[in-house]
Amino acid sequence: MSDPILDKLPPKRLLDTDHLQPIVAGINCMHSMETVKQYLAYENKHENRTPVQSRLRERAREIRRDESDTEEQAIV
Repeated sequence: MSDPILDKLPPKRLLDTDHLQPIVAGINCMHSMETVKQYLAYENKHENRTPVQSRLRERAREIRRDESDTEEQAIV
């Protein structure tokens, strides 16, 4: 599944700034693990900023938790 944030705002474009607010806003709009992984890989390779990496990892945990909750609800 494609994530609209990745289509409209690829990692290079979103992460190529020193302002964390728009980066965090973009991360909050991510809904797929694939997207988060691509952004984290880009950040690790190019900027390596701990706050951005931490927020991306936290977003990944949120997505996994949401997916787990959805699966549990489907079973019930």
